[in-house]
Amino acid sequence: MQANLQPTKYTGLVADLMPNIKLMKYSGLFMHAFTGGSALLKNVYSSIHLVLIVLQFIFILVNMALNADEVNELSGNTITALFFTHCITKFVYLAVNQKNFYRTLNIWNQPNSHPLFAESDARYHSIALAKMRKLFFLVMLTTVASAVAWITITFFGESVKFATDKETNSTITVPIPRLPIKSFYPWDASSGMFYMISFGYQAYYLLFSMVHSNLCDVLFCSWLIFACEQLQHLKGIMKPLMELSASLDTYRPNSAALFRSLSANSKSELIQNEEKEPVNDLDMSGIYSTKADWGAQFRAPSTLQTFNGINGGNPNGLTKKQEMMVRSAIKYWVERHKHVVR
Repeated sequence: MQANLQPTKYTGLVADLMPNIKLMKYSGLFMHAFTGGSALLKNVYSSIHLVLIVLQFIFILVNMALNADEVNELSGNTITALFFTHCITKFVYLAVNQKNFYRTLNIWNQPNSHPLFAESDARYHSIALAKMRKLFFLVMLTTVASAVAWITITFFGESVKFATDKETNSTITVPIPRLPIKSFYPWDASSGMFYMISFGYQAYYLLFSMVHSNLCDVLFCSWLIFACEQLQHLKGIMKPLMELSASLDTYRPNSAALFRSLSANSKSELIQNEEKEPVNDLDMSGIYSTKADWGAQFRAPSTLQTFNGINGGNPNGLTKKQEMMVRSAIKYWVERHKHVVR
């Protein structure tokens, strides 16, 4: 039996989604990677919920098939079946693809805020967290209220179904058990203990089916909110950098160095060096300049290129501190975009 009694203390996106993740676990969904406890017991617990929900859904389908002769009943039962189909679909999809969910959350769960941008990152993170918490509580409150309302209206009005009288070919009403959902059961659910069991079973089914469906939706929407706020954070960082970049001069180093790369087992250049080996069959001088072209070297050194000692070693007059800030911004931008590209 595999056990993880001491769960890791998560940070970042997983920590923000922890109320949602814990409720998914307690409601029976297969979301167990970020919580403690025995993995076997958690899978058994989720499997029991899955069996109970699928069994009730099958009872709904059987009732729809048994009452297919009457158009009104068929229409109502079909709508009910379709409503609960998406709940089953999300439950099963999460169970089958839970590793993909874990991998996605782990990719985005990398708090790598650079000290230069910690304040901006914290500001947008707090905005995203507030939106996620508000969404979570509002959706869960609405879900519980909807389940309570659905169960409550069961006690109002007549508890009947439409049927076709084969002798007169007319529509008549037939009394049925007063339950929240019209369903077939292999036992008599009209009264007594079996009625109480059937009513409790349907109340459980209503609440947990809607909770499962909405928890999956909230998880996706919360991730989307987090991603959008991260993009706003990156946009806020890049705006002053873009303005600074537009105001600076542009230097384009040797294009031969730009297109020169080393293979894994050889130190030979992949293209000829026009400065050492002139090309006779084709003159490329009108297309590319070997002295100043494009924007950077393929394998840049640890410091910026020197330019005959002008302005502290770079054409824009940046100090070492400014140069380090620019390099940090570039690295930060790349690191924060890796998971977006993936």
